[in-house]
Amino acid sequence: MRNFFGAMVAVVLSAPVSAQLAVPNDNGITFGHIHLNVSDPDEHARLWTEHFDGEVVQRGNLRLVKFPGFLLALREQEPTGGTQGSVMNHFGFKIRDLQKFLDEWRAAGYTVDREFTGSEGQPNAYVTMPDGVWVELQEDQMLPVEVWGYHIHYRTPEYESLLDWYVDVFD
Repeated sequence: MRNFFGAMVAVVLSAPVSAQLAVPNDNGITFGHIHLNVSDPDEHARLWTEHFDGEVVQRGNLRLVKFPGFLLALREQEPTGGTQGSVMNHFGFKIRDLQKFLDEWRAAGYTVDREFTGSEGQPNAYVTMPDGVWVELQEDQMLPVEVWGYHIHYRTPEYESLLDWYVDVFD
């Protein structure tokens, strides 16, 4: 079961960086998208494009922000709370030059929640988007693009049943 998740992470992290989704693994599974309920889709779209190099794509009434590696769907609906304390605690981006990103973020009037050195030895930081959306940033100077979305962190006391569900559904 845990090997399955290790394989999923390896596939996502080794996939080519492009505007396409990550290459599916042998089971046809890939990290593809995140849906967010947001109070102001225009504000979110602006921040995701200006600071994260996303590209807004409209599909009918669905507004997506496309990044290398995944899609972010923005739904206009008052969120019930931020991501911290929810099952989807945060999601993350690799950033080619984290200090440049943070300098531009602060210059635009936003705060950085926390800066630290990650377990991989690279600079990391957390920022909070509007509506309490918590985002982890990890420097990767080898990226061929400025920004690449690449992970979600779930936090739940029922993590074993969550793992079992993923294995049952996707294996």
